[in-house]
Amino acid sequence: MIESFCATIIYIPTVPDWQPSQATPFAGFSLSLCESSHVLRQAARLPTTILDFAPAMHSGFLSRRLGGMASLEVHPQSPRAIKSQPAPPEMPFTVIILSLGERAADYREWAGQSLVPPTIVSNEGGDLSYDEFNLEGLQKRLLEVCGLFPDEYSADAVREARETIASWQPLPSQILPYEIGWHGSVAPNLAALGVAGLEPSVSGPFKAIGVDLKPYVDQIVLTTKSLLDARTASEPSLLEPSFPRRPGLNLFAPSAYADLSWLRPSPDATGDERRDFRQVMNLITRQDGYSFACRTEAQQKALMGVAPDDLKAGVRPKPHFLMQMRQRETVLSVVMMELLAASEASAVIRLPNEINRTAGAVRQFASHYRSKERRDRRTLDGFRSVQRRLSEAVPAEFIDLIRDAGSDIRLVSDAHLEWLDIDGLPLCIRKNVSRIATTPGNLFVEQMSAKPILRLTPTEWKSVLVLSALKPEDEIRAMFEIAFGQFGRHWKDKIEVTFKEVANEHDLVSALNEFEGAIAIFDGHGGHRPGEPAVLKLRDESCDVWSLRSKITRPPPIMILSACDTHAADRNHATTANGFLALGTRAVLGSVFPIDAPNAAAFAARLIYRVADFVPPAVGGFGRALTWTEVCSGMLRMQLETDLRNRLLRRRLLNEDQFMEAGYAGNQAINMGGDDPFAEIITAIEELGVPRGEVERQLSLATATSSAISYVQMGRPETILLDTPMRLAIAEQELTAADV
Repeated sequence: MIESFCATIIYIPTVPDWQPSQATPFAGFSLSLCESSHVLRQAARLPTTILDFAPAMHSGFLSRRLGGMASLEVHPQSPRAIKSQPAPPEMPFTVIILSLGERAADYREWAGQSLVPPTIVSNEGGDLSYDEFNLEGLQKRLLEVCGLFPDEYSADAVREARETIASWQPLPSQILPYEIGWHGSVAPNLAALGVAGLEPSVSGPFKAIGVDLKPYVDQIVLTTKSLLDARTASEPSLLEPSFPRRPGLNLFAPSAYADLSWLRPSPDATGDERRDFRQVMNLITRQDGYSFACRTEAQQKALMGVAPDDLKAGVRPKPHFLMQMRQRETVLSVVMMELLAASEASAVIRLPNEINRTAGAVRQFASHYRSKERRDRRTLDGFRSVQRRLSEAVPAEFIDLIRDAGSDIRLVSDAHLEWLDIDGLPLCIRKNVSRIATTPGNLFVEQMSAKPILRLTPTEWKSVLVLSALKPEDEIRAMFEIAFGQFGRHWKDKIEVTFKEVANEHDLVSALNEFEGAIAIFDGHGGHRPGEPAVLKLRDESCDVWSLRSKITRPPPIMILSACDTHAADRNHATTANGFLALGTRAVLGSVFPIDAPNAAAFAARLIYRVADFVPPAVGGFGRALTWTEVCSGMLRMQLETDLRNRLLRRRLLNEDQFMEAGYAGNQAINMGGDDPFAEIITAIEELGVPRGEVERQLSLATATSSAISYVQMGRPETILLDTPMRLAIAEQELTAADV
């Protein structure tokens, strides 16, 4: 007898593509998934469990979304994977969304082998058609599913499920006092506003299409403010200490591969076709706003397939296939952002495409950073140049929103927004920041999908694996042992660090598959040549992590890459950090530049020390679980604070005693959760006798040269929660009280 079953509704879009050549050219999405975008979009307004829309659950609906307790479970899979086994009996509310061209009949035999047949959504012949895939249609179908439960299931559980689904009612909503035009730039916010019970008046399609950013920006600002205000107004729930709110703001910029030089017209293309191809490619790669800006009649004809006068006369356009393909990619990117925003009721600032054109400034800075002739003053000038370029690409209205959006920001972008200047500090220092890369597209889709909360206690994080890949004669080999020996005295009896020598791919795979802990660190060299995949340099060979997908079966949840160029700022998408995410690692700390070996070793050791010594009392003191995002972000701030004090000490602006006193003040400012810890740090150092202007000047130099700007948090670190046994006991009491 199956006494109970899961109330979660799983949405599985099919992805029939299997050949790499079938991925879209600009960003690497599954073509069939792009064609299913309009159906996936409908899922943003649907429930994630059969309980969501029951009237009794309405009052707590927003809180559950804010805390990541009710994320939309949308997980694309190949038909082969779907049909490899019957649908799990404990997951009866599974919805299979077929792509265009697939037949529902091809899934009936498989569905019939399941104890409860899944729901098939198809263009025709499914349990639901695309048009019926809405709240009313889903409710009707799931009631039918309740009638298909066999005797193996508890009659009481089935009856309760049926009664719950039958009680569904739309969420109460409030009309907002403004009107907007529908456009992809605000679609994620509209989806999130819907789950927050807020509905702006939508007048129809957005009509101010053009090169002027203001009409787009105005709409984005209005809807973003409404969401941030709604989140602020939402009272903390009983469960919030155990389920911290997800990031309130996402900075989103769909992008394309860095190198598109391989994309050329077919060899048998005519002269006109080649010319049109070049024109359209230029329009796509030089786009700076929210739409394509045709400045000549030739460009418009190439893009739309008809002359401007014919278009005005009513001749139907025939958009160029490149433009159609890029548009499909962008729409799917937006739809995935809608699903994530709806899952968390989080706001989304869609950035103009100019942000992707800042890559040139980043490449110039990276070239200087890699130079052996690097000097602090020139490094600061180069960093400020990149920051100016980023600020020019981000409308000022958005900067105001970012400043006031709270402590957690998620980047969904390939642009280096971590360095965006927010009141004199990079965004990655000012806020707790993580990033989901937008290329390659299929990895982006996987990363945007719902991730179950991973809750770690000291037992889970006690075991740390260090993968040592340096040769015995390597001059930097001793750095890790020295740093871990020095800091290890502080975490004695709290952390068990195991060093494993990895000379080749076999050693690396074996070490990771045997490791059962949560945190692994790679200590070695990394490299990323232009136009090639990144590699980790092991003792005897180089290893492309992407090639290990079928070999590594136990990727660690947290991977710290203490190696150069593991998510290089000026290379392609095939980075080592992305590779570990593709393997299944939840959060990766990568490097965008070469990193100094002693500093990297000290940083890794201090991060483990932070986990061992800071997290348990912080969980108790703050009365809540901590996210891995904020643990790492705090360490980046600590690194910059240390680099600032070291500069002042070397210049004899502080003596040894003052150095230690300033360090204590900095530690308190950063770790006690203040809104502006570096303002407190500057004041503390000024009180030690260093003129404020000099402190600020040295902080600017320290920021540009610190390894703190070389690290980037990739993946979904906000879904990893660090907790203590006492907090878990409290969480269980909170859950019981919430149920009552």
